[in-house]
Amino acid sequence: MLRSRGGKALAPWILLVGLGGCSKPPPCAPVQIHERKHPFIAFDRQEIPALRQRVTQDPYKTWMDDVRRGPPGQGHPCGAPSTDTDAKELQLSNCALYGALSWVIEQRADGLKAARGALLKAGDTATGWSQTPGAWYWGGSLLNYAYAYDLVQPALSADDDAAIRDKLEDALGKTMGVYEEFNTTYVTNFRYRVGSGAATLSYALGERDHACTVERDLFGDALLESLFALRSYGPYMQACLTQDGTYVEGPSYQDDVFSVMLPYLQAMKRLSGGARDGRDYINAVNTPAAWGNDNRIARMLRYGAALSMPDGNAATIETGWREPLQLSSIAASMLSEKEGRRDAKGLYGWLSAKGKAVVNNPVYSILYTDPDIAKAFAGGQEPTYTSIVTSDMTSLRSGWSADAVHLLMTTEHEYRPSSHSQPDQTSFLLHAKGQYLIIDPGDGRNYDPAGSAHTSLFYWVNFSPESHNLVTVDSFKGIRDTYQTPAWRQLGVFSDLTRPVDDPAILRASFLTGELDSSTVTIDDYVNVPDVSTRRTAALARRSYVVVFDHMISAGVGSAQPMLHYYDTHLHYSGWLGCRPGAPAICTDYATARPSSPSTDVDCGDVCGEVRMASDLAAEAATGLAPSGPVTPDAAGRAASAPTAGRLVWATRTDDGKRELELDVVYVPRPDAFSVDRSGFTNFFPNMTFRHPFSVARYIASSTQWLTVLYPRDLTAGEPKPAVEALTVSGGSGSAALISIAEQDTQDLALVSDGAQPVEVGDGPRVPSTKLQGRSALLLLRHRALERAQVDAGTSLSVGGRALLLATSPVSASLRPEGAGVAAELVLPSAAQVGLAVSQKDAQLYLDGKPAPTRYDAASGTASTSVPQGRHRLAAR
Repeated sequence: MLRSRGGKALAPWILLVGLGGCSKPPPCAPVQIHERKHPFIAFDRQEIPALRQRVTQDPYKTWMDDVRRGPPGQGHPCGAPSTDTDAKELQLSNCALYGALSWVIEQRADGLKAARGALLKAGDTATGWSQTPGAWYWGGSLLNYAYAYDLVQPALSADDDAAIRDKLEDALGKTMGVYEEFNTTYVTNFRYRVGSGAATLSYALGERDHACTVERDLFGDALLESLFALRSYGPYMQACLTQDGTYVEGPSYQDDVFSVMLPYLQAMKRLSGGARDGRDYINAVNTPAAWGNDNRIARMLRYGAALSMPDGNAATIETGWREPLQLSSIAASMLSEKEGRRDAKGLYGWLSAKGKAVVNNPVYSILYTDPDIAKAFAGGQEPTYTSIVTSDMTSLRSGWSADAVHLLMTTEHEYRPSSHSQPDQTSFLLHAKGQYLIIDPGDGRNYDPAGSAHTSLFYWVNFSPESHNLVTVDSFKGIRDTYQTPAWRQLGVFSDLTRPVDDPAILRASFLTGELDSSTVTIDDYVNVPDVSTRRTAALARRSYVVVFDHMISAGVGSAQPMLHYYDTHLHYSGWLGCRPGAPAICTDYATARPSSPSTDVDCGDVCGEVRMASDLAAEAATGLAPSGPVTPDAAGRAASAPTAGRLVWATRTDDGKRELELDVVYVPRPDAFSVDRSGFTNFFPNMTFRHPFSVARYIASSTQWLTVLYPRDLTAGEPKPAVEALTVSGGSGSAALISIAEQDTQDLALVSDGAQPVEVGDGPRVPSTKLQGRSALLLLRHRALERAQVDAGTSLSVGGRALLLATSPVSASLRPEGAGVAAELVLPSAAQVGLAVSQKDAQLYLDGKPAPTRYDAASGTASTSVPQGRHRLAAR
């Protein structure tokens, strides 16, 4: 019987306290753990020869070299201990784990000695295991001790075994005493880490009650209303991991949690029945009814590459450091073919080719990376997908090379039970030509370079929408100010988490074609500006540049006194980090160096580059965003705005300083005001703060719309400068831009409109007459001929006088020429009659591959049919 912290036995009924009073028995591994002989958590004695053979080949050999350097040597993890007591405990547990594996595989006496010595001290060093941040270390320590003990137990004397068990039982008992209190110590990432470590230690000690308690808490049907900092209905894991597989605290905390959870889930699967019959929460195989067929963990592991920038590092959204996702080899091994094993293997191969297939702990990679995954190490495989769109994020990329163009945009329709979440709905970042060009500033962990904690810089990054690449309304910057848009997320202990996040963004449509990828999201209701909603479409065109369409829509348009708003669109720039004269050495070597202490904050100086105003704006460049005079709206509630394009250029270099880069930023129509001298803070790396510039462009109106062209270029490679110009639009309220690349003979047309009336761009030598009734359209043209088009919320699109698309209610569509007509992929919010251009009146339309009732209209030259709500394909044969 395990002892509690005070030495008293824990009665079995105590284990169910706080679990919502459900009468169902906890879902437990259907084995008697205590009947097994050590080692048994990851393998048994018969498998040791295969392990010994495994570490003679790469990548296992490389990992084993790291293990060899650990236990007997002078460095990590068995060398000089950390000065932080809780970090020291984790270091001690790693020493035990490294030594244990060295003993099992190579029969090294010094490895056994190191493991035995560390296990006899288990729990002696940690002082903050029951409070933050010490509990973060504690979960990993428990996991390491569990595996280490299981590996060396057969070699221990009876006295040593009894003494070590006594230490481990005491550590587990006192941990579960806190775990079951449901206080604010073990929550979100802490709870996952501590629970996973405790459950695995429960297995290693030959008991299962505590393991069952943890399993039911994380994956069962318990009601967690009593948990103060995270209110959830149903499995705890579903509260912090979205259905589409995004961990809500950011990619770095995904690593943080699953570095402990993946070995725990592997142990559970093995002990509950093995590869075929075991309980597998990742792939939703043999799971209890409360978890059902939920494969969100598999989605997270499969789509890890989508959260990685082209340089192999995680994106800086939420809490994301410029470091690789560290679970690639283990994660790939844990996926079934059904759940995307090939993609996860591709991520591992892609990272390996970049030299970034790092691991959180080499022991677990040796144990859990199977040979099929290891082959990707030499093959340099890539994921099968390029761009993906989920309800939580949009990842549009031109390819997997370091020079690829990659745009990552957040949508976030689910609530965020974490203090790491930020008001960044519809914000995006851009990596291109080997460099970060548009960034998210991170999570503000560094606070103030002067060293004072919880200052305005932390709140600016965490709580202000101004610190993200999105549109704010009426100058609500939101430094601890609830009157802002998007609203400050009332998270953690600050709010009732049973209600959704303020101002949720919702994915409306997306199309992935390779040459033209796009995603449309909306914020339908701003809490603090109730008359405003927004619609944003981001498109990656020709695998080389981005167009962002923004619609700010006021419900007051058309009223007797429409309300004017200031709509400020922000862009945060990044680039060369290698030009900091006089900066600390730790900043110069930012890729490998870190501050010596978690409490050390280092001011690394500026992100290097220059925001330049183009010639058409230089004479009138605004230094602030105050309007120059009284603003009088027209009958539609619009402020007067010049039709010319407003251009900025962000000039920087690659991090190695060898390539000159430019990002052309062109606004159409030209904003009413500019500010290019803004400065913010970011922390790309833990405890290292950089200053970066950002610009703000302001539109003044009740409702308005504009488009922004983001065109990255490598000047060193001689990439041509695009000709981006505003075109005259007739008809309704709208704007248009022509993006021309002479060397490619391309003339791409972008149109944005309020959707109320058709807008038209006149015929010309470079672009045919184009007429749109809808929110936006992007047409890829070569020699005036259409190659691909995408339409958002449109009812008609015609080019050269020929109707390509007609619909009785707004649809979003991706169109491509097919024969003498067009084929379409459609997303419909409601059923509609949809017509496409066809070559002959007897054309037959096929809806999702099946013949559909077809009606030909001679006047428009289209064939139409009824299309239900949802996503569909429509083509003529």
